[in-house]
This record gives sequence, structure tokens and C-alpha cells, in this order.
Amino acid sequence: MDKRLRHIALLRCFAAAAKHQSYSVAARELAITQAAVSQQIRSLEQQLMVKLFARKGRAMVLTSQGRTLQEYVSRAFSLLSEGFDRVQVEPEEGILNVTTGLSFASIWLVPRLWRFAALYPSINVKVFVSVELEDVRHSGLDVAIRQGDTIDPSVYSELLFIDPVFPVCSPSLIEKNNIQTPEQIGCCQLVEATGKGRFSWKNWFDIAGVKMHSSQMSWLEVSTLEMGINAVMAGQGVCLASSCLVSDLIKNGLLAKPFNISIEPGQRFTLLYDQDSPRIARIKVFSEWLKQELKRAGIATQQG
Repeated sequence: MDKRLRHIALLRCFAAAAKHQSYSVAARELAITQAAVSQQIRSLEQQLMVKLFARKGRAMVLTSQGRTLQEYVSRAFSLLSEGFDRVQVEPEEGILNVTTGLSFASIWLVPRLWRFAALYPSINVKVFVSVELEDVRHSGLDVAIRQGDTIDPSVYSELLFIDPVFPVCSPSLIEKNNIQTPEQIGCCQLVEATGKGRFSWKNWFDIAGVKMHSSQMSWLEVSTLEMGINAVMAGQGVCLASSCLVSDLIKNGLLAKPFNISIEPGQRFTLLYDQDSPRIARIKVFSEWLKQELKRAGIATQQG
């Protein structure tokens, strides 16, 4: 081990003095005398054989070597703090930060969280919406529920379920347009919310065996699936949607599934978290509740 690491106590004093550029303020923070701070800084400078501070009026300004050392000391102490956090496991009660997509959060997850709160009142779930694949190890987030095939290989991931994608519209639209065949879908306004990939209208028409004439069709493009679902509930055409997001709306008669033709395999929903997280106890509680809630909703979860 580098013998210079014996000076860890001196580095703590240096870090405080560098942060405030004041020996007196550093002394108050460390609960020692200003003379002790000055002595420890001189000792560190002697050991390293460099000048770390230069006096400028009443302030102690970092030299170029001092600024370089401050950068590395700050990073080292931050890394040590992260290590301490990881070995100190938190109790089950506390805050749990969950991130997922807007549609899944607003349509499926958040409306069901009251049941989690009733079962586990000591765990405060906070939901954050994002389309990005966040780093759950270093971002302050504890659990990610992600749609799609991309996962983070550095953390634990578990495939929750694979959801078929199919057209939905308002019951009144079916009745008004007397929709009986897949070809008639092309005569309605098509709400595009799922993108141009595998879950696109082109792919669905191919599966349905219908020739698609895109330029002759009426389109409404929206940025989120939630917007698309709201549009079709208001009678503004037909939208492709994941089953879990519309099953309750279909049961309640707000939406209808005109044909039993789906894009499969469907949308993948994956659970991600860090198994070494200090919040692993509450993460496990939430993940088990999530899987039970999916079963309650009639969604077949993956086994193993």
C-alpha cells in the first residue's frame, strides 16, 4: 500500500480547508483550533514536498498542485462514502425511488400504489417518469421498470411479462363505422404512438394480411401512448396499445378491441435493481408486491 495513505487524517483537514479556502472556517467544521489546521496543512506539504496553499489577503488560496490534489481527494472521499453506504444496509422502512415510463406509471402503476401503501405504510414509494435507461446503482433510483429489449448488464434484471400489442378504439367508433374486417381499420384515423419499429401500424397490417396504403390514410401522431389512448377514448380513431395498459379500460367499456389480432411476441417489461443496494430489503418487498399485483390484474408473469 502507498505509504502516503497514512496521511488520511491530514487529507481530511486539507479537504475542509480547500473547500472553504479558510483555515478558520475549516477549524470550526472540524472542531479543532485554527493553529491545528495550519500545523496539519504544513505537515502534509512537508510530506508531499509541495506547496498546497498560498495566502492572498485573508484567504488561503489553493496553488495549482493544491487544486489537483483537491480534485482527487474529493473523488476519493465520495467513493469512500459510497462504499460506506453500500455496506450499511438500511431497514425495510423508508423511501423507495422507482422509475418507469410515463404510460405505465400513469395508467397502470400509480393507480394501484394505494394498495401497496395500505400493506406497507412504512415504505414511501416515489415514482419518477423517464424514457431513459437510468443507472440504478449511482443515480439515487432504486428500482426501474423498463419497456423494450435494452437492459443494464451491470445490475440484476428480471423479465416480468411480455405483453401483446393490438388495436383499440372507442366502442362508438366500431358502431359508427360498422367495423367488421381488418381492412376497415385503414379507413379510420390511425393514431401513431408506438413508433416505427416492431410495434408499428405497418407491422400490424402485415400480420393481419392487409395491404397498407400509408399515403392514403389519415394519421394523428402523438408523443406518448397515454396521449394516444386518451385520443381514441374520445373517438379520434384507432391506436395500437399494450394489453396491460388498456385491459381495465376495455373491461369498463371505455375502449374496445375490434379484432383478436396482436403483434407477438409483444412488449417486454423488465424489472431492474442493484442486488447490493443498501435498500435491498424494501426493494424485495416492492418487487414481490409488483408481481402479485400483476397476477391480480390477470397478467401472466414470467417464471424463473
